[in-house]
Amino acid sequence: MTKAEEYQTKAAEALAQLAEATTEAERSRLRRAHSVYVKLSTHGAEAAARAERRPPPRIKPEKPAAAKPGVPRSGTSAFKI
Repeated sequence: MTKAEEYQTKAAEALAQLAEATTEAERSRLRRAHSVYVKLSTHGAEAAARAERRPPPRIKPEKPAAAKPGVPRSGTSAFKI
């Protein structure tokens, strides 16, 4: 069972308990719990879909390449004054 399915199950349980709730405080808590579980289940599914569409990260070298001898670095003048 995936996380999204677990959250959907918990949302359904909260909704069933909401039908049996007797006090307003209990109904308020269960409505909030239901909405949170629904939001978590949809967010997880959307995040997984976005991760599949995203291109893999580029590999960057840990340190820059060493400068070749005799070749001036960029930003320095080749002419000596």
